[in-house]
Amino acid sequence: MTKRRCVVCRMPLVIIGFFTCVVILWQIGWAVLGGWNLPIHFDASILQDFKYIPEVSDHDKLEPLSRYGYSVVASHDISPLRINRETRHVSCKSITSSVRHELPTTTVIITFTDVARSVLLRTVVSVLTKTGAVTIIEIILVDDGSENEEDGQLLSQFPGVKVIRNDKKRGRGLARMQGVAAASGEVIAFLDCLAEVNVEWLAPLVLRLTQFPRTVVSPVIDSIDHVTFEYQPLPGLYRGAFDWSLQYHWEELPARHQSYEDSTEPFRSPTLNGNVIVVRKDFFNSLGGYDQNQGARETEDLEFSLRAWMCGGQIEIVPCSRVGMIQANGRDLGKQGISYNSYVRSARRVAEIWLDEYKRFFYSTRPTSRMQLLSDISSQRKLKERLRCKNFKWFLSTVYPQLQPLVNDELAYGYIRQENECIDVDPGQLPLVAKLRECDGDKNSQEWSWRKRGVIVSNGMCLTADLLNMQGYVSVQFCKDIDIQIWYRHKEKIVHQDTNLCLDGHNGHTGLMIADCIQDEASQVWTVEREVKVKAKAAKEGAEDEYVYSVGML
Repeated sequence: MTKRRCVVCRMPLVIIGFFTCVVILWQIGWAVLGGWNLPIHFDASILQDFKYIPEVSDHDKLEPLSRYGYSVVASHDISPLRINRETRHVSCKSITSSVRHELPTTTVIITFTDVARSVLLRTVVSVLTKTGAVTIIEIILVDDGSENEEDGQLLSQFPGVKVIRNDKKRGRGLARMQGVAAASGEVIAFLDCLAEVNVEWLAPLVLRLTQFPRTVVSPVIDSIDHVTFEYQPLPGLYRGAFDWSLQYHWEELPARHQSYEDSTEPFRSPTLNGNVIVVRKDFFNSLGGYDQNQGARETEDLEFSLRAWMCGGQIEIVPCSRVGMIQANGRDLGKQGISYNSYVRSARRVAEIWLDEYKRFFYSTRPTSRMQLLSDISSQRKLKERLRCKNFKWFLSTVYPQLQPLVNDELAYGYIRQENECIDVDPGQLPLVAKLRECDGDKNSQEWSWRKRGVIVSNGMCLTADLLNMQGYVSVQFCKDIDIQIWYRHKEKIVHQDTNLCLDGHNGHTGLMIADCIQDEASQVWTVEREVKVKAKAAKEGAEDEYVYSVGML
């Protein structure tokens, strides 16, 4: 009786012990397998019976480039399993071999709109077969408004492939953000639909992120010929760059980095074109992801690149990773179909958010952008403030000193104003008389540049005081570096060098004039938006500092 009671008493302990063992074993399995994030296993034999690529139409046979800008016929004839020669440096093979098991899980996000099925299939299959031992837990295809929804849906039959569809095109940045919202990997790999990855492309990129988590990385982009579809390695090393029009371009590494030519060392890039971007999901989200305003559609990659650099991160290109892109004459076909007005409107948004006082150089190269509607940028400016981002001057000096300011001899620039009125020009009247008009941030005729040689310039025209021919009125004429176009600053006054008369706005709505300089005369007090003040050499000892700049002092 006593023995039976002991057995009954021990039963709860046995049950508790059993469930404890189950929990421990489950936790071990969870840790080993990374939760439910199991790697994708792709059996290439599935392609034998996969009816996805249609026959080439008679129209496409006659004009193979007309529909997509690349040869549908050539793409159709190339297997999705084709093997391209390795274009990475031979020493790259050993870089990730010892740490593959430590690399974080990755979600690959591919966005597309009306792409040839043979191209899209080759992109997806190349990821599934050439990634190597890095754990890709899912491929998310975002169909951004394709005419035929089956272009993406049929590919969901592949293991690990998920499809999100938009009925209308939203743009690459917004489509990628949809993919991020559905992604479960620790790392996000954004891939263009015209890409074809090379062997073990992902491991060097993800490894770099484990070393430097606040980094955005990209591979070297090889070229796939748009006519023959021949995979061609990129000669040399290039980085992403842009000019003052905020137009993206590739540029060779600066001379001091040429030693990288045969190495495997990642190198910094001022920007990325967005074809292939790999970044930790937590860092990407901490930066705010892509700008989701519709007005940012054409320059979202440049905007994100500037934000990454200026808000605590960095951008690198990793030579041991190579990915091919379909290109025509070195130009990415994925950028086709962008109208000039859409680009300028989007670029203006970037300039207003990130370029600070240097935005005047953008407006100088793209003057028509002022006529484009500026979409709401308040949320991005708040994000910039919250992230405590550095300014564009820091970016130029630290990241991209090769982007030289268009003007390097300025003493002052910006608006020249009296209270709420700025010096302006009415372009429809001759002669062009300088006047005071209500300050308007969208008028480039109100932006002036005061150069070291003494001229005050706006749009290639100079403030001119021809006392003989203009009876004291100040006109705007083509710059000729003559005496009547030279001015100097004395305290708050603007003084004409040739006559020693002061710029006067007393009757500014009719026209500015030069008049005798009168101390404390309000109509002769001018505020320049930004100026580099030069301390007067002739200031008397013990007197207040006087600030003046003139030709004789420079």
